[in-house]
Amino acid sequence: MCGRYGFSVTDIKQVYKRFEVVNELTDFKPRYNIALGQMNPVITKQSPNKIQRMFWRLIPSWAKDKSISFHTINARAEDIDKKPTFKKPLRCQRCLIPATGFYEWKKTVSPSIPYYFQLKDKLPFAFAGVYDIWKDPDFGQELYSYTIITTAANKIVALIHPRMPVILQKEDEEQWLNPDIDKPEKLLPLLQPYPADNMASYMVSRNVNNISLDNEELIKPLVKPPEQKSLI
Repeated sequence: MCGRYGFSVTDIKQVYKRFEVVNELTDFKPRYNIALGQMNPVITKQSPNKIQRMFWRLIPSWAKDKSISFHTINARAEDIDKKPTFKKPLRCQRCLIPATGFYEWKKTVSPSIPYYFQLKDKLPFAFAGVYDIWKDPDFGQELYSYTIITTAANKIVALIHPRMPVILQKEDEEQWLNPDIDKPEKLLPLLQPYPADNMASYMVSRNVNNISLDNEELIKPLVKPPEQKSLI
C-alpha cells in the first residue's frame, strides 16, 4: 500500500512545464507529508493538461456516502480492470499524481522505521492514478477524488515492502492520459515496477508518522539508526 508521499517542489512553474500544464494552482506550497483524506494536486488531460486538487481516497460516483473511500486508498494494477470501483475510471478517468518521493515502513522491527524513496536525480515524477466525481446527495456539491495504482515492488522497495506505487515512465505519461485510449490491454502494460537502478532510498525520522508535521526535516536521511527490537 502507498499511504504517504511527498511533493516537495519549491518552484511550481517547473511542474507546469514538466507536465505541460497551462492553468495554475493557488496557494501552492511544497509538501513533505501528504496523507490520506487531503486535497492534493492531480493532473488530467483536458486539452491541454489541467492541474487541480482532488481528495485522496477515491469515492465512486455511485457511492451513497464517503465511507467507501476508506477502502480505495490504492488500486492494484493486477485487477484494476476487474473491480467495479475502478473499471470505468480506468477507461476514461485516468490521471497523473505528481510527486517527488514516497514513504514505506520497515515492519520487521519495533517500532517500525520509515524509509523515503525517490528518483536518483531527485526530479518530480508521476504516479499512475484514476479518479472519479462524486456528488453529495445532500448538498449537490461535486467532489473529485483519486487513488494511486500499486504494483509489485522492485528490488529496492522490496527490501522494505512487497508493493510500490506505479511510477510511470515519462514517455508513457501521455499515453496514460490519452482519452482516446480506453482499452485495458493498451493501458495495463504501462503499470510496471519502476526500475530500481533509477531509485534511491534511506531511513528517515519517525516524525513522519505525525501527519500534522509537514516540513523539509522529514525527508532528511536519518544520521543514526534508531534503537529497535527485531520481530523476526
